[in-house]
Amino acid sequence: MFSCLFIGYSYTIIRYYDILKNPLSNFDKPIKAYNAKILSYDGVIGFRDRYIAYVDKVYDGTNWYDYAGNIRLYNNSLKTLFINDEITVSSKINLYKNILTNDDIYNSKIIIEVLADRMLYGAASIYQYNNFVIQKNGFSIINYINAYSIKIRNIIKKSLGSNMHAIPYSIAQGIMIGDKNIIPYHIRQYFIDAGISHILSISGLHISMILSILFLMLSFFPINFYKRILISTIITIIIYPPITLFSVSIIRASIMAFCLLISYYFDRNRNSINALFLSALIILLLNPNSIKDISFQFSFLATLGIIIYYPIFNFYIIKNIRNINTNNKITLLIKNISINLLIFLSINIFALITVIPLSIHHFSILNMTSIISNIFAVPISFIILSSSLITIITYQIYTPLSIFPSKTTEFFSELLINLSNKFSNINFLKYELNLNLYSAVFITFIIVFIGILIRIKMNKLNAL
Repeated sequence: MFSCLFIGYSYTIIRYYDILKNPLSNFDKPIKAYNAKILSYDGVIGFRDRYIAYVDKVYDGTNWYDYAGNIRLYNNSLKTLFINDEITVSSKINLYKNILTNDDIYNSKIIIEVLADRMLYGAASIYQYNNFVIQKNGFSIINYINAYSIKIRNIIKKSLGSNMHAIPYSIAQGIMIGDKNIIPYHIRQYFIDAGISHILSISGLHISMILSILFLMLSFFPINFYKRILISTIITIIIYPPITLFSVSIIRASIMAFCLLISYYFDRNRNSINALFLSALIILLLNPNSIKDISFQFSFLATLGIIIYYPIFNFYIIKNIRNINTNNKITLLIKNISINLLIFLSINIFALITVIPLSIHHFSILNMTSIISNIFAVPISFIILSSSLITIITYQIYTPLSIFPSKTTEFFSELLINLSNKFSNINFLKYELNLNLYSAVFITFIIVFIGILIRIKMNKLNAL
């Protein structure tokens, strides 16, 4: 364990040495030029291509300095940028510490800290009149994949938008491909206040929904359970990440899904906890800074909570309900519906329990509304995603036929907006609390430890 920690710590120091030594945020002079390397494509924002770029040198008009860090780079020039391109730009960088200063509207200090945790220190733009030189053309297979992915995204947008009004279309687009740029601010705020903003951010939830849809489709074919899991998982993790332009959260979720797939498919003691920690190790080796990413922390802990506590709930509650004798089809139907509702509710609660301490630490609020709102929001978003897929497929096959699934998508998107508005106004379930990092980690450890103790006891009872 200690050797793994030492290796991980050493790897992190080596990889981020320049940023840790001289972070871009410490540079106090105006930046008039800089050297950078394009790391990833971040989509189209405000009709401009946005990239994440790694800056390693800055120029103040007199001298070059070795300060390093990531920035968001907006390209409005006639030249196309590609991943791994190394560039020199005669243009300023606006450091977040200099532009996020209005505490009357938002807590700028927290925003700057969150961005710094992601090693994002500023934003810059390249216009047609800027002196901008590509010093070295980069090669990455992702460049070619992105080119096709953008075409597919445009097909998706056209298919969804042809028969829908603007507002519900923006929600469907956000759920389908994670593009939230056209969602009005007040509607996004509804989702945040209702505790369901994760539905609009491509994450493991969307991976699981796509998996479920494919799994249901494959159930009509003579394929056994484990092969259906294998096929649906492979299709999802190959196709969905490129469509989302390799969203970091989707890459993490895909790695987790793949590791869990291995444990389920080979059916060798199916230790999901080991698979989860293996996926975390791979993610952190690829990007050690993910440990500071809130979405990684939440997705990992939520999955861990489900893996630990759901078998307990299944053993003590669901198992006993299944053993209840039913005399007719109506009572059997009621029993099955009750079981499915309890399973769905329990998964939401167990995911929330392990996330609560860190959520309070990061946001200084305990929002219990999310427990209730997610019971309604997740199934509705599943319907939106399913009907969106049908809309896209039918639009390509026979365009007039796509109006029917698109109207279903539109109806449930409007329903989701209305529900988020209603839940956002429930204030008595929201409590302002403060929790430092050490306390949050300790409470999370206690929650996990209690679950493990109960699991050990449960396993002993199973062995009898």
